[in-house]
Amino acid sequence: MISASVLSGLGLTDFLWVSGLSALVALLLLWPRSQRTQRIQCVTFITIGLICLAIAWAQGYDEIPIRQMLTQNHLLISLLCAVSFLRLITDTRATTRVTPQAGEKAFLQTVTGIHFFSSVINLSALIIFGDALSKNQKLGRTTATSLQRGFSLAALWSPFFAAMGTCLLYAPGTRLPELWVLSVPLCLFGLVFTWAEHRFRGAGGLESFEGYPVNFRALWVPSLMVVCVLGANWALPDVSVLVLVSALSVLVTAAVIAARESLSQAIVTVRSFSYSRLPDMYGELILFFSTGIMAAGISALVTTTQPALNVAGFTPGVAIVLLAILLSLAVAGVHAIVSIVAASAIVAPLNPEPAVLAFIFLVSWSVGATGGPISGLNLAMQSRYGVEMRQCFTWNLRYTVGMFIGASMVILIALG
Repeated sequence: MISASVLSGLGLTDFLWVSGLSALVALLLLWPRSQRTQRIQCVTFITIGLICLAIAWAQGYDEIPIRQMLTQNHLLISLLCAVSFLRLITDTRATTRVTPQAGEKAFLQTVTGIHFFSSVINLSALIIFGDALSKNQKLGRTTATSLQRGFSLAALWSPFFAAMGTCLLYAPGTRLPELWVLSVPLCLFGLVFTWAEHRFRGAGGLESFEGYPVNFRALWVPSLMVVCVLGANWALPDVSVLVLVSALSVLVTAAVIAARESLSQAIVTVRSFSYSRLPDMYGELILFFSTGIMAAGISALVTTTQPALNVAGFTPGVAIVLLAILLSLAVAGVHAIVSIVAASAIVAPLNPEPAVLAFIFLVSWSVGATGGPISGLNLAMQSRYGVEMRQCFTWNLRYTVGMFIGASMVILIALG
């Protein structure tokens, strides 16, 4: 699937069928591994897509978009799977066993570390840091929120996150540098807000915080990947960033292992990872494949019915209201990709500024993951580290409101 999606993205469009069918076969083979909740979600999303398609047919839609249903999100799935290879060359923990001194310095080191490592190895970094800091106990407020926010804020700029891939796909025409102009300042604001909230909190602040011994030397992996992606994007401006990231994630991993050991060892390691660890991505495969079918159905329905919003255009007010709605849905438990798929189709007639629309989608995904008590991130915090559902919401409420205000200011400046 990864290979075929890269080849199709480079212009060999016949490989689209290969990519889509590979994803479908993988889903069928991995279906027994899935949990009951995941199966219910999958069936629900597919049913919604088929219902929308049936309504569209009844109103004159005369196509059967089989290829679109198979490949709507194939680049996202390939991105997620390809990025997982980077775990093979990323070592987060310092070689020394000395833990940083407790206090503000340790807090800053930990937040910085999880933020940058999460930008490449995603949820794996959260688990590594969380397991080390929990010491088989519940995580306190300072530790839990620093991990949640350090992780989720990386989605605002990292091209290796599913969030970024989704936003680039459903806000067509967005250029990564243009999006960074909007999202990076908000990311910095979120990190500073997190530090200030704990620094000036009355009790349980940073004085007794014990951090994670971060291996900052390993940050060359994120740095190398960003440089490679930007260089490839400059050399191949017409190729999707998702394609470039998918290809480079596997190639850079193999090249680094070959340089460290040998080419034969690189082949063996990549092959072994593909057999033993890549199937663990079944959850993401099921989610994005099924929502791709839903997106195809919604797209057909919108094309046929052409719903009109009673607004003059994609004004700052409309953009902020859209952000408020998407963020509220995310906090309420609606997965960001579901609301993004629907919103993308509905606001398309308004000809929104691509970078601003992508920014709104990114913020709803990133902030919703932190503030939503039943988001995937917070469900992991609850099940693995004993953080209560109520705490996931209340501990991050001020942060959620603050990020919404900050994002609204960015929108006003961008569209003003």
